[in-house]
Amino acid sequence: MNLSQIRRRFVMLTALRWLPTGLTVPALVLIGQARGLSLGQIGMTAAIYGATTMAFELPTGGLSDVVGRRPVLVAAALMSVAAAIVTALGTSFAVLAAAAAIRGLARALDSGPLQSWYVDRSREISVDAPIRGGLSQAAAGESIALAIGTIGAGSVLTLTRLPASDAPLIALSTPFLVAAVAALIQAGLVMAWVTEPRRSVALRLGEVAKAVPSTIAAGVRLAATHPMLRRLLMVIAAVGVALAGMELLMPAHLAEVLGSRRSAGATYALLATLGFAGSALGSAMAPLATRVLRSPSRVALVGSVGAACALAAAGVSALAVIAVVYVAFYVLLGLGSPLLDELTHEAVTSRERATMLSVNSMALQLAGIGVGLTLGLLTSATTPGG
Repeated sequence: MNLSQIRRRFVMLTALRWLPTGLTVPALVLIGQARGLSLGQIGMTAAIYGATTMAFELPTGGLSDVVGRRPVLVAAALMSVAAAIVTALGTSFAVLAAAAAIRGLARALDSGPLQSWYVDRSREISVDAPIRGGLSQAAAGESIALAIGTIGAGSVLTLTRLPASDAPLIALSTPFLVAAVAALIQAGLVMAWVTEPRRSVALRLGEVAKAVPSTIAAGVRLAATHPMLRRLLMVIAAVGVALAGMELLMPAHLAEVLGSRRSAGATYALLATLGFAGSALGSAMAPLATRVLRSPSRVALVGSVGAACALAAAGVSALAVIAVVYVAFYVLLGLGSPLLDELTHEAVTSRERATMLSVNSMALQLAGIGVGLTLGLLTSATTPGG
């Protein structure tokens, strides 16, 4: 297998991994409501998803570094299949909460192994193998898959003939069933495409249990002591703050501008699709921008600062300006995303690669959680009667 084959497989598997997410995210709240859950209960399922992801992020990254990328990726895809099916069929809070936990575990399992496999295999062929192009194409493929999935969810709901409620399978179950099929296809392709060198020593379960914590500890120590990785974590946390701020504030801001929550919902769905497309464009432009500015870190900095400026400008009241600023925000974040990954990979070895990606993911998520809590407190403190 040559470098171009490895890159094509990596890009296709990345896109296929995110297609189910695009299909299901627009319907998650709605299917909960259709099953009789309150918004508070739906919020609890979201919290369960986030807590599960956080709890297993580092253990699954360490597991991938110890046992290999392929088994962890297969487990992640099968967990995604299970989560989608359980969500499609679930009719109670308990079942949908369990589905959220399974989905969180799947997210933790696949947060680093595929990218780690791509870099490992490329560097096995050549220690100087370029990875920027593959990371850029994969990031673009991820955004395109999310956009296609989001649009596809609407199409699937339009075409389905299932009842709207009061049945084991309802119309809103359809996107989840399609997502389960996509995740199952991904599992098959991972088994066929993700090849790894045979390990000289097969680890027993007890040895794996001992090796994973030590691998996690080594990765965390590296993140804390390596100057470049510390700076990258600060940038990634800032990106998490910006993303959470935009996603939390924009729907409410649109409702104020348009004077209607229903109109805001439809407009935000369109903006989200354009944002995915903008992120794909930014990621695709990353190699060119690096050649122009002659430094991936410089491009990542420009993207982060530019996104911050776009976020600050998003509070205007003109809808056309909001749309331009929103798309620009995601273009600029997309520009830096594959380069932050590239800089991370250049600073680590295969032994802690997936663990370090899990540390990055945790920094992004923790920043987002912090923003959510802070904005909630600020809203309660500054809203009359709140």
